[in-house]
Amino acid sequence: MARRLNCLLVGWLVLLAGCIQISSVETAVLPTVMSTAILPTAVSATLPPAPDTATPLPTALPSPTPILAAATPLPTVTASPSLVATAVPSLPPSPTSDPGYTRQVIGYSAGERPLTDYQFGSGPVHIVFIGGIHGGYEWNTILLAYDMIDYFAANLANIPANLTVHIIPSANPDGQFLVTGQDERFSPGDVAATSLPGRVNSNGVDLNRNWDCNWTADALWRDQPTSGGSAPFSEPETQALSSFLLALEPAAVIFWHSAANGVFAGSCNDDFQPSLNLAGVYGRAAGYPVYETFTSYPVTGDAGDWLARQGIPAASVELLNHENTDWAKNLAGVTAVLRHFSQTNQ
Repeated sequence: MARRLNCLLVGWLVLLAGCIQISSVETAVLPTVMSTAILPTAVSATLPPAPDTATPLPTALPSPTPILAAATPLPTVTASPSLVATAVPSLPPSPTSDPGYTRQVIGYSAGERPLTDYQFGSGPVHIVFIGGIHGGYEWNTILLAYDMIDYFAANLANIPANLTVHIIPSANPDGQFLVTGQDERFSPGDVAATSLPGRVNSNGVDLNRNWDCNWTADALWRDQPTSGGSAPFSEPETQALSSFLLALEPAAVIFWHSAANGVFAGSCNDDFQPSLNLAGVYGRAAGYPVYETFTSYPVTGDAGDWLARQGIPAASVELLNHENTDWAKNLAGVTAVLRHFSQTNQ
């Protein structure tokens, strides 16, 4: 009996020891160790604070503001010469509403249309380019003059600082209007099928036969008679042009004509070397043949010849035909003339 009680006592002791071991194991795996391993402090320490990452976001997207700001001035910028010039560098730019030139009326035609001078730069040396003295018959020379106006309006930096450039696009606005129906600017689509009547002004006078060098009233154009006017400078157009040029005292004057394919030096009876030099500078750069004088038929009362008689170098540039402006050739010629006189008048 006593032995059985001892066995029961030992069994209870063993059972009690097992319970104590089990509770110790449970204590070793309490969640306090696991919670320590996943404490949020370790995670938050590896990431930058949320406010610091959020605040730079607006500054990382600046594009909407400048784009909108740049768009606001578009109505004025699109018409500017600089944008037009860069759009088609190989062609003359379109007309501009922000010209960059000085425009003045130097006189009026027999039909009371203005003769307009476009002036670029402010240097002491004046160079003059004149188109359309034969009006609508040589309408492409008027378009060439307007192309030059637009080119220099878009490229003012190409005017040397010591030069002033003058462009008179239409020296016979009556003849231009007769053929195109437009004053000042026009397009080739405005040109009438027959342009010959536009060679003279509204008085029927050929303005390039009305200057005082070998003048005659009964002048010629090719083998046809044409009027030289009642006297030298009988026409308001030649009066205005001659007065303007004498007062200006230009270093050179270029007249654009069509269409004999060449550059002809101005001279009145005797060769005038400064005119021949001018014709050479323009012709070599443009690729036109250069001639000392025009010999195809007798020319009387010519503007360039009269200017040479006044000691002013002058040349007549004849385009290749009556339709095209020979833009690249004439831009090269004009650029060469400006460079030449800029360098020789420093």
